[in-house]
Amino acid sequence: MSRLAEVLKLVREILGEHKPVVEVIEHFLEDEKEYLNIRIVIEYKNAIAIIREYIYRETVIAYGYYFRMTGYEEWWDNRPHHQELPTYPDHKHIDGKIEPLEKRSIEEFLRHLGELLAMHVHS
Repeated sequence: MSRLAEVLKLVREILGEHKPVVEVIEHFLEDEKEYLNIRIVIEYKNAIAIIREYIYRETVIAYGYYFRMTGYEEWWDNRPHHQELPTYPDHKHIDGKIEPLEKRSIEEFLRHLGELLAMHVHS
């Protein structure tokens, strides 16, 4: 199974109740490399998520997971800056603050989004 198929399955399983509209912006699979760029829209919450991953030999080498909802913005990535953090290079940006990222995975990110969306059910 390609990483794209795996991520799309996780989106359906974890965020399905929020009726996500998923668009594959870019995807390539070549030899041992794969790149994906996915946009997820949760219309009734005015929310958007963008998932980007670069995979080499089935290992996520670089990633950026972004989420925005009215009045809130968060993203997780492993860009090699913020060397002062104990989880370097993994970190998260929450409303302008940079914090360590203890559990880095697409599953954790999607679960986190599900929790954020559930907390704002009536917004």
